[in-house]
Amino acid sequence: MATVLDKISLSERKIQEIVKKTKEHVLLYGIIMRTAESPGNSDKVQHAPFTLFPCLVPRGALAKVKSIQVHFNRLMHMAAHDTEFLQECLSNVVKVDDFNKRLWDILLVVAEEGVAQPVSLGLFRNDYMMDVKQGTSVDQTTQASIPENIQMKQIEFNMIASSFGGLVSPLYNVHRYSLTIAGKKFDDSQVPENNPAKELAKGLVEGWKAYGNKRACVLFLVSDPERNTLDQRRIDAEIFSCDRTVSVKYATFRDMNDRGSKRISDKALVIDGCEVAVVYFRTGYSPEDYSSDKDWDTRLMIERSKAIKCPSIQYQLAGTKKVQQELCRPGAVERFIKDADIALAIRETFAYQYSLDMGEDGDRGIEKAFANPQNYVLKPNREGGGNNIYGEDIKPFLTKIMNSTERSGYILMEKIHPWPQTNYLLKVGLDISLQNVISEIGIYGVYLGSDDTEIYNSLAGHLVRSKTLGTDEGGLMVGLSCLDTPFLID
Repeated sequence: MATVLDKISLSERKIQEIVKKTKEHVLLYGIIMRTAESPGNSDKVQHAPFTLFPCLVPRGALAKVKSIQVHFNRLMHMAAHDTEFLQECLSNVVKVDDFNKRLWDILLVVAEEGVAQPVSLGLFRNDYMMDVKQGTSVDQTTQASIPENIQMKQIEFNMIASSFGGLVSPLYNVHRYSLTIAGKKFDDSQVPENNPAKELAKGLVEGWKAYGNKRACVLFLVSDPERNTLDQRRIDAEIFSCDRTVSVKYATFRDMNDRGSKRISDKALVIDGCEVAVVYFRTGYSPEDYSSDKDWDTRLMIERSKAIKCPSIQYQLAGTKKVQQELCRPGAVERFIKDADIALAIRETFAYQYSLDMGEDGDRGIEKAFANPQNYVLKPNREGGGNNIYGEDIKPFLTKIMNSTERSGYILMEKIHPWPQTNYLLKVGLDISLQNVISEIGIYGVYLGSDDTEIYNSLAGHLVRSKTLGTDEGGLMVGLSCLDTPFLID
């Protein structure tokens, strides 16, 4: 299989030397996280899981998905602000999914009483894999070094808590170093500069400016404990570099329950006496993030306030898998993107997706899953990883729910066959060996705007995560995947 070090022979001793020196560079650049044993303590940290070398990525394929990111940002913003479209997408989901029903109820309350803050801020990440299927089944273990006609296929569009922009920002420098001491000759453009933390921070600053009160703060709403706090702190540091007059605060739902409030006079959100310009959600994307009804009351209070939300409640709902599936239908993208060429470029990244709603349309989706489950992934409307159902596990699960409206809470997605390569995965406590891996490529984007006005729209960099071939889920925080960067090939 392909590797960035093709034609370079390295002894085991040389690999160990490179590993040792590269780990020191990773620590030097602060690509670190809290330990699982002490998730609330920044005095006890370890390097984040990462690959020893970058993965191969066709230059043109990466350039294409980067070129359409601002259009994807706009598409998702417009879909989120089209209440009729959201209702068409989610009407069956909210009947069977209590979590999304509670989010939808908040949207209805805010809409009924009048939106206090028309501006929404999105720090997005659009995730892809390099598909080598080309319309046929592929034996991944026998791929040629560089397959022809690699296509970037979308996995999901993340609209809340799009993480790792901070941790991955210095990694291109680490990989330039590891390649150099391995004896690889390359041009710096092949391992391109990448600092998503800087652009994500700029998005938060632009939101703060749009709010219009220089004394107001940017609030990071976080989990407790939070292992990934150092990823967030790098964005915080970039805010300081961008505009040091911006005050940043951190709070959990419990903190907001106890010390947060919404002023009656002007609907300003306040914590500890400080008015909040932007609330940046790094929690709140799964049912487990709401430990009590108090947390849900706090979420409603935030949405009813005039603080700019990142994301707003409609953004979060637009990020559900059901909306992604509905956008695959003929005419759905074109409802929002009128330029035919741009709409086509977006559509070309879609994998086939099918509804499982009650009725003939959903029945056809179930028939496809039963006929060839290995070709599909069953996805619920959940963020954060660890929720999907794969392969032979699909049939017994669907058999159990096929006569129930519960099936409306899932969508069926064509399985992508990613290009396998080889790399060394460096994870704390695990032996290092050359492994067959596959990679997922995320493109960050920033969008700030109201229903009818675009204030700021940008591409914000990229993220690569690689994992062992055969591993279905890819959570980095639980050690299944590793931070990676692209090595561009022509």
